[in-house]
Amino acid sequence: MRTRYYKRKRSCAAAVSVLSSAAFSAAVYLLCGSWSAALCSLAGEAVLILVMLYILRLDDRFITETAADFSRLADCLAELQEREIFPDNEDTAVSKLQSKIIKLVRILKKKNEDSKAEQESIKALVSDISHQLKTPIANLKMYTDFLSDEGLDEQKRREYTDIIRISVDRLNFLSESMIKISRLEIGLIRLAMKEQSLNETVLKAVKDVYAKAVKNGREIVFSEESRIIISHDRNWTAEAVFNLLDNAVKYSDERGKIYVSVRKLGMFAEVEVKNSGDKIPESEQAKIFSRFYRGGNAGSKEGIGIGLYLAREIAVKQGGYINLRSDGDFNIFSLYLFHRL
Repeated sequence: MRTRYYKRKRSCAAAVSVLSSAAFSAAVYLLCGSWSAALCSLAGEAVLILVMLYILRLDDRFITETAADFSRLADCLAELQEREIFPDNEDTAVSKLQSKIIKLVRILKKKNEDSKAEQESIKALVSDISHQLKTPIANLKMYTDFLSDEGLDEQKRREYTDIIRISVDRLNFLSESMIKISRLEIGLIRLAMKEQSLNETVLKAVKDVYAKAVKNGREIVFSEESRIIISHDRNWTAEAVFNLLDNAVKYSDERGKIYVSVRKLGMFAEVEVKNSGDKIPESEQAKIFSRFYRGGNAGSKEGIGIGLYLAREIAVKQGGYINLRSDGDFNIFSLYLFHRL
């Protein structure tokens, strides 16, 4: 509608220009009494009108092409494509607008990628949980049915009751661990970062695992080079160190020693947990921190493969990382946290 209105207005303006030119030429003839002067005036005005029409045509073409470019730019935004429609080396409003749209596309693409990764993580989590729940739930159902047999002797009854208790403990441990992991992964927990002694945090983890270590005949040897004050969350960092120590207690040699040390190492503070035992193959060292992964030396030892994964997540949330290496008969786990000098 607006296009037709604009065209009518332009046609009227052109007609007025032609009539004005004819009137002006007639006025020149009446004043000068010369047809040649009138014709020259008319020719000059005709040329001027043609030039104006040509400029208007160029304007139409520029506006049409610019509108088409804006349409393509909008398509890029809708399809999340980083494509330059206008020259980016020009300091114009259009180029600035294009730059902002490209930045918006990058932000939206990153959000889409994060959303997809989160969805895949949730799918993997649900799949892992369902897989881990199958065995203890099946055991509970089966041995509960066995206990319903009135002719069952007392020894068998105690044996089945112990199996049910183990399955319940496994379910309880699994649920608590999964709650911790999910709260960390989806950001429900905000780490309480505070400048405090890392040595005391590590000792807290040692105290928590000490009873289990004694029960399993393991000795924990703690050493420190100096008192290290570093920004970290005490409870969650102690949880990470506890998981490293718990892993060492389960997989170290019988009557073996577990060495725990705290030291400064350049821009990082290091907590090292070293234990003798079956060497973890290099092929498994990259997988050992995966959720629910259990190494080839796990055998029938307790655990579901969550502790090391959780320890790594806690370290990463605090800007650190965990490293694993083997040295002779020792497996060495090192937790690194950034230390502002």
